[in-house]
Amino acid sequence: MSHVHENEDWFGTPYYAKLYRHRDEREACQFIENLVRFIPLNKKDLVLDIGCGRGRHALCLNEHGLDVDGFDLAEKAIARARRHESATLRFHIHDMREPFAENRFRCAFNMFTSFGFFADSKENERVVTSAATALAPGGTFVLDFMNTHWVVPRLNPFSVQVVEDIRFIIHRRLEDGFIVKTIEFSDKGEDFRFVEHVKDIRLPEILGYFAAAGLTVRNVFGDYDLSEYRENASRRIIVVGDKPNN
Repeated sequence: MSHVHENEDWFGTPYYAKLYRHRDEREACQFIENLVRFIPLNKKDLVLDIGCGRGRHALCLNEHGLDVDGFDLAEKAIARARRHESATLRFHIHDMREPFAENRFRCAFNMFTSFGFFADSKENERVVTSAATALAPGGTFVLDFMNTHWVVPRLNPFSVQVVEDIRFIIHRRLEDGFIVKTIEFSDKGEDFRFVEHVKDIRLPEILGYFAAAGLTVRNVFGDYDLSEYRENASRRIIVVGDKPNN
């Protein structure tokens, strides 16, 4: 029997973690370390991980002595993240379009393309506005998204990736303004099919979201080493914006 799942189910499965295991903890934590130094953040600062998945960025933030809340809509992913909870590391089920708090956090993060899931641009804008609402005055929001200007012309329509004993067949296409990735595989006698949708959002639109949220952009980086963003060469768009102090 074949099963079709949408984004939130896929993100909570062990298969998602297996396929994307190359996104290792070292890469995630090095990115966090670079950001903690750059912003800068101090021990015990209260920070928010938006779309935290299983919590790997939240864990890295917590290891820097930060007081961390993380949330995601994927219940299975949050269930796994909660295994790591402590007095300074908490996880919640929450929709990123809705405000999580008001004027509370020193910094909020949305990492590794945990963004762009909604067809209506206003819904994606709400994610940034809700992040800004959660920030304390003078707080900072970091949005890490793929550079679709670079990605779209280089989409590989078909690939096969074998991880351990599973053969993942991956199809990619641009459809109705979305990058659509279909992942098919078999395991233990069952066939699975998952679909990821991420909107083709480019830097000018993202900057518009920050402006609408009242955030002042201070930097746009193009990779996890915080190198300069270049439209035709960078694989990432990492936007850092600040909430006014008053």
